[in-house]
Amino acid sequence: MLNNPIDELDFTDKVVSFGTVGDTLALKNIKFQMQNGKLFVTGNIPKGATTNDWAINRPCAIEWNSVTDYIVFDNEQQYAELIEKSN
Repeated sequence: MLNNPIDELDFTDKVVSFGTVGDTLALKNIKFQMQNGKLFVTGNIPKGATTNDWAINRPCAIEWNSVTDYIVFDNEQQYAELIEKSN
């Protein structure tokens, strides 16, 4: 029997920027969770992910089937520094 590929993803202590068709959003403290029969990636918004950090540390969920790509950062500091450089 094949393992679920989700089981092999380890985002422990990482910040991940998830791309979807309509948007990009980063999360920290990431976990996978079933909600109403759908798989979601859940976590909190890291520093630098929203304009003026208005949503910092707020909980958030993205439906896993909507994710088109993702970028893994070592930690929140690395993510914030690279976002700052990109602006």
